[in-house]
Amino acid sequence: MSPGGFFAYENQWATVEAFQFHRQIGKKRVADRILDLNGQLKEGLSRMSHVTLHTPLNRDLSAGFVCFEVNGLSPKEVVSRLREKAVIASSTPYGKSYARFSAGIVNTPAEMDRALSLIRAMA
Repeated sequence: MSPGGFFAYENQWATVEAFQFHRQIGKKRVADRILDLNGQLKEGLSRMSHVTLHTPLNRDLSAGFVCFEVNGLSPKEVVSRLREKAVIASSTPYGKSYARFSAGIVNTPAEMDRALSLIRAMA
């Protein structure tokens, strides 16, 4: 649903092609790509002293989300600062909120490096 409660028809119209694309490249390749990119994020964040990583480093214990905290900043502040630099992140909608990334198959390792660089600059 898009803001205002209307269906995002462009997403619905692309569903068939998206499933065909996933089948064409293979589920394992899709999963491996997502795990690799999110692994890059987890490894990079885990090395920053001003960041607390909440997602396990073990790829068998996590998948498409990387949750973390930046010392001295709320999750909304982290997300806002990233968005100002054209990097998309979100915050978890739970009682205890964390900033989070979710790399997908369309992302690149260079984009992960850029996101990590921006988090590093928040020290």
